[in-house]
Amino acid sequence: MTRRPTLGRLSLRRPTLRRSTAATVAATLIISAGALFAAAAAVPTARISGNGSSWAGNAMSDWVSAVKAQGVTVDFTPDGSSSGRKNFAQGLADFAVSEIPYTGDTADPQDSARPNFKYGLVPAVAGGTSFMYNLPVGGKRFTKLNLSQAALAKIFSGQVTKWNDPVIAATNPGVALPAQRITVVVRSDGSGATAQFTLWMLRQFPGDYAKLCAKTGCNKSHATSYYPYQGLSNFTAQSGSNGVTTYTSNTPYTINYDEYSYALGVGFPVAKIKNAAGFYTVPTDSAVAVALSQAKINMDKTSLNYLSQDLSKVYAYKDPRTYPISAYSYLIVPKQTHGSFNTGKGATLGYFSTFSLCEGQRTMGALGYSPLPMNLVLAAMDQVLAIPGVDAATKKQINNTKAGVKSGTSNPCNNPTFKPGDSPSHNILTDTAPFPAGCDDACAAPWAHKGIVVRGGGAGGGNTPGANPTGGASGSDPNNPGVPGGGGTPGANQGCDPNTGVCSDPAQAAGGPLPQNTSAVIDGQSTWGSVQWALILCAVFVFLLVLAPPLLARSLDSRRRSAAPAAPAGSIPTQPHGPGQA
Repeated sequence: MTRRPTLGRLSLRRPTLRRSTAATVAATLIISAGALFAAAAAVPTARISGNGSSWAGNAMSDWVSAVKAQGVTVDFTPDGSSSGRKNFAQGLADFAVSEIPYTGDTADPQDSARPNFKYGLVPAVAGGTSFMYNLPVGGKRFTKLNLSQAALAKIFSGQVTKWNDPVIAATNPGVALPAQRITVVVRSDGSGATAQFTLWMLRQFPGDYAKLCAKTGCNKSHATSYYPYQGLSNFTAQSGSNGVTTYTSNTPYTINYDEYSYALGVGFPVAKIKNAAGFYTVPTDSAVAVALSQAKINMDKTSLNYLSQDLSKVYAYKDPRTYPISAYSYLIVPKQTHGSFNTGKGATLGYFSTFSLCEGQRTMGALGYSPLPMNLVLAAMDQVLAIPGVDAATKKQINNTKAGVKSGTSNPCNNPTFKPGDSPSHNILTDTAPFPAGCDDACAAPWAHKGIVVRGGGAGGGNTPGANPTGGASGSDPNNPGVPGGGGTPGANQGCDPNTGVCSDPAQAAGGPLPQNTSAVIDGQSTWGSVQWALILCAVFVFLLVLAPPLLARSLDSRRRSAAPAAPAGSIPTQPHGPGQA
């Protein structure tokens, strides 16, 4: 009987070896894919929703749409500050956005809802309430309207009703203003913009505000979130910032009030407002930064209104560069779990809030807002840390930011108002803020190299006339000269006139009208993040999982065949034993 060669035994073992190798490869790939998915899942995944200010709506839209690759969903509805505060207080929203707190001289008695849980104010963005208008003169859209603050008060209290009224003509000499009725477009919903605007009128022009209240029935001693227009024949009310913007852009001889970004978004001009120094300005990022250097911030940590704003000093500030009707907007966030708000949602809210305070500020200037100064960002971060469930990554970013600012060696937050080594109370936008036309050296001299005193924790700092009088460089990245940042003057960055807000190409203007509901996902750095890479790599793993085992087995088989000893000459090759074979 012929002896079976040893090679035959090796051949019988190969299927077992192949299966073992394939299983090892498959297990390795599965473990790797699982680890990758675990890393991707480390970002917050709980969905959160909020509503509130449409004044800040374009900023919110920018943040939630610019950070949409991490798979964390944020829903925001810009339906007015009053609605936002009410829904938040009733537990119907995870957060709110508002220019005003629940209590104080801007709180409206009609808004009686109050949270029964701990909450805090987180400064979100700065901006200016502008006055977009649609005024044909000589058959063309007029874009050079100058208005005094006294004229504003009389227009919005129903005392001035014609475009050619002497109070308007006085600040627009040589312009053939039409004898057309002014249609004043106000908000129909409760809004922080209305509260801040009526507070300005109450404090600066109490006689005009009293006349408005005498006609409409409002309380002449208190600001209101609901604009009093009843009985005023030349007033019309529209819902939300989109509503007043759309109505004004479609209707000649109209004027409204809202955040500057909305006028930029539709390419319409805003009135240049005469400030306390006698110069006409529009709410560019630097003009707002200069103005809000005089805001008095509530620094009492025991107060429900901690970090809220008092704008009394802003209105009358005499720096020639200031825009007088400037303000901050806030996120209102929970400081404890309640109802459906749990630590999972807290992780998402902490992540989103931190993004808005850091990278999110870089686009605000180009959008028509003004980025927050670093001292206010640092205070806001402490409020974020009080949100239950803030995750380790968010805490690390906040701690790194604080350490970098304290050491003066870095700007981990990447905030465009801060330069490493500076005091956090110094807003670099005030260095580059251009002086208005007509302000000569003698006019500018009192404000040159003048440190701004922080009043009661006021946000802002140093005030020096910029070396760039056109304001075109104010948005450059302080860490990368020549790289545009979010702090630039809107006109300089977008082909828009910084004096009127008119854009040569509306498509270039950021901040178009915001949809009534915004649903987006958060991405901490870019629009392509770890979730997308995880999906691609896992697809590769699956592909390899299918093909790698047989390919590897075939390769091993080929190697063993080539390594096997050659059969002696004249020997009979080993064959499978078929029927009848010995």
